[in-house]
Amino acid sequence: MDWGLIVTLPTTVAFGIATIVLALKLAKRKKPVWAYKTTKIIGLGTNAPPELKLTFSDRPVNDVYQTTFILFNKGTEAIRRGDVTESVTMHFQGAEILRQPIIKAKSKEAIEFSAEQVVKDGDNSIQLGFLYLDHNDGAVVDVLHTEGEDIRCSGNMIGAKEIANIGEFAPFRTERFRSLLAVGAAMLLMPLLGSSFLMLPESRTPAGLALLPISIIILSILMLSLWFVCYMSAIRPFFRYRIFPKWSRIKE
Repeated sequence: MDWGLIVTLPTTVAFGIATIVLALKLAKRKKPVWAYKTTKIIGLGTNAPPELKLTFSDRPVNDVYQTTFILFNKGTEAIRRGDVTESVTMHFQGAEILRQPIIKAKSKEAIEFSAEQVVKDGDNSIQLGFLYLDHNDGAVVDVLHTEGEDIRCSGNMIGAKEIANIGEFAPFRTERFRSLLAVGAAMLLMPLLGSSFLMLPESRTPAGLALLPISIIILSILMLSLWFVCYMSAIRPFFRYRIFPKWSRIKE
């Protein structure tokens, strides 16, 4: 039995996978993303008497909703104003926007983030602008509106496939736990391989014992390499970062 092949083959495969993961994590790319959360502030129920009226700044309304959304660059390559070939717009389909949007938070003043109420494609919308967005740069915007059908984001940027919706805007939401599970499973694989080798009868032969120091060195190097990749990619974001940037954690 070729013990050298048994040890080096899984080592090579695992190291190759780790290298690919690291390369993907460090590759420069533009990744604009957005998310939102809508809360009903007040509204007239179906059993409300006709004499009961609800107004907002002297405008009659049946309900008022608050939508807080975030737009930021989750990628590692900067997005510049010149990259935007179609304006980034938040569409509030079927809703009436009750006042100009308010920027609740932004990564820094230098990005010159702006939000303005417009009408686009027949929808009441919020048009967004910025000078540039580095990694995790962006803003949180607050909008008051009536009930609508849907909220969507449109726009186009050179070098970005889409402006992806990453789910509900919850500033303290953590990265998905499955990333941590995958990393833990990969790190446990190495000691298991070593233990399996030591438990085999052939490992106690002179040839097996002679190969043992080399096997330990190879497994140690692989574990250190895998730990470094995990620290730079999956585990570090899980503990130190969240899905949404720190500046977006608005205190109510």
